[in-house]
Amino acid sequence: MTLFKYIRAERIDVIGNLEIRFTQPDALNDPFEFHPHFESIVSEADVLANLTQTPVDLRPMVAQAYAMLPKAHRAMLPIDVAMQAVEAFMATDDARDATAQGLQILLRSMRDGAAPIREAIYRVFNDNVGILSLSEIAGHELMWAHYADSHKGLVLCFDEQHAFFNRRRSENDEFYFVRKVHYSDSPALSMASLDGDVLLVTKGTKWTYEKEWRMLLPLKDATRAVVVGGDTVHLFEFPPEALKGIILGAHATDVTKASVQRLLNDRAELRHVLLSQVMLDLETRSVRVSWPDMD
Repeated sequence: MTLFKYIRAERIDVIGNLEIRFTQPDALNDPFEFHPHFESIVSEADVLANLTQTPVDLRPMVAQAYAMLPKAHRAMLPIDVAMQAVEAFMATDDARDATAQGLQILLRSMRDGAAPIREAIYRVFNDNVGILSLSEIAGHELMWAHYADSHKGLVLCFDEQHAFFNRRRSENDEFYFVRKVHYSDSPALSMASLDGDVLLVTKGTKWTYEKEWRMLLPLKDATRAVVVGGDTVHLFEFPPEALKGIILGAHATDVTKASVQRLLNDRAELRHVLLSQVMLDLETRSVRVSWPDMD
């Protein structure tokens, strides 16, 4: 499969340097990215289910408290009688009311604790994780408009099968491999129900048209970091063989065309890269990509 990266014309340095940005979450165009949406640390249903499956056993606490009584008091109140008294109280309405109040306090604390934990998760991701966003499609007019400077930019065509995109180190590894983004508007009910896919590769359904794939890397592994306009940009080197082609936008300037062609001619390691340009089909009002079969 070929995966596509839309870029502005001034970013042709990506081709010349063979380095591409992996973007921190707070620089992405979707402001909700990496803000996990869960209502509680543990869902109310899970708490109630566990209470019914594992009722509170007060006997160890009663035994510990009994052992602290003076010997004379223990002589007057055998431990089995004390246990029976506690068990009898726990069966009363007062005990049930006290338990219900305690449960409400617990559930409220689980909900109140969700917001600071959500923010802490986001900050950890933003400080440590970079994202490379790619797409399955090269001919979407909105993406050309939004990400490629109103059709004046270009699209980089990457080989999804190249080893660069397939370096996952274990089944639990969330880094070093490209994967498909899922689209859903259903939030996780609790932090306990989150997993890597929900946190890292799930977006709202409004973004479905992008048909995104993404790869995550630790920012500490960047080839280099540069400061641009006060923001730190983390650049990662990629092998030239991972780049299969370049598609120029319909409104690419002659300067852009010449610059790209010169890079491909002058760099021996890039001479395999195919160059093409999209056409605007005014009859169908669509973007047509004239491109040989690259898969």
